[in-house]
Amino acid sequence: MFEIQHQQFKSARYWFSRRTQIDMSPPYQRKGDLWKIADRQSLIDTMINGYDMPKLYLADFTTLKSELNVAGMRYAVIDGKQRLQAIFEFLNNDLPLSENFRLEENPDLKLAGLYFRDVSEIAFEYAERVEEFPMPIVHVVTDEAAKIRELFLRLNKGIVLTGPEKRNAMIGDVPQVIGELAGHDFFEQSTSYKDTRGENLNNAAKILAFELNNEPTETKRVNLDRVVMDFAADEKTLEVAKLGALQALDKMAVVFGKKDRLLRSAGSIPAFYWFIRSIEVERLRMVRPFLETLLAEIDGRSMPLVIEQLEIVEYKAALRNINDRTSHISRVAILKASFLRWLDIVGKS
Repeated sequence: MFEIQHQQFKSARYWFSRRTQIDMSPPYQRKGDLWKIADRQSLIDTMINGYDMPKLYLADFTTLKSELNVAGMRYAVIDGKQRLQAIFEFLNNDLPLSENFRLEENPDLKLAGLYFRDVSEIAFEYAERVEEFPMPIVHVVTDEAAKIRELFLRLNKGIVLTGPEKRNAMIGDVPQVIGELAGHDFFEQSTSYKDTRGENLNNAAKILAFELNNEPTETKRVNLDRVVMDFAADEKTLEVAKLGALQALDKMAVVFGKKDRLLRSAGSIPAFYWFIRSIEVERLRMVRPFLETLLAEIDGRSMPLVIEQLEIVEYKAALRNINDRTSHISRVAILKASFLRWLDIVGKS
């Protein structure tokens, strides 16, 4: 079933009171907090000064029992997440008006920098404009994941989505598996690079591609998109690859600490992953000190002991094309050879 329902618009206050019943992070959604504070404040400015806003779309589970309702809530955001978050933040007194805010019909009324509670006390009628703003929300009643993902992509066609964001909305079971891997403790706790536009999803997709091919492979956008399409209906192969990836990510979580400074580059993750995947459990505690030593030698901060000079040149060259198959293979081979030297040096071989 797939039905678009243009119901009577309800107020921002109505939706604010029901915010706990809105799943803001369904599988196909982009990450939250992508809007800068100025963007969020601009939306509130729009509402107070009487301008319109584009339609928002919610999956409505109030009349249809659907397996898509994974969070068990009444609604799920399809499009308009950033706008909803901005409105909820303002009404919850977490977001002030811009310091440059100007009430167009009464420029002498100074509301700039004020929170909702302050505006309510000084000029209730303008705070009420936000509360009573008729939210242009369209209800989507469906139990078809493919239809929601297609709608999301069509609504965002004029917006520059990242590769991970588009891939996350593609049809099939692969996006869900990528999402599960990206939610692993390793990504949530150990990595220290910024995950603002789907970097964790991108690395999870690369890792899954390695597992599905049983070797490092090309991880350019077109290759990852092809993986999503090729294995869309291959549940058995996908499940085996997922379990293998989860086990290897468990090892990664053991090796690295919280917000580990060795993981400040998202591009380092796939090669580290394939290297650590083959390490015996009893040697995992040796991996981080080894990597710290190795990276210092590669960066020229210490004399090369575990890596040869030619390998340093090769490793740096591989970093210039981090998504090439040869780059992954070269870096993993150097990591493995250097680790054996490290074990020999510390007497643990």
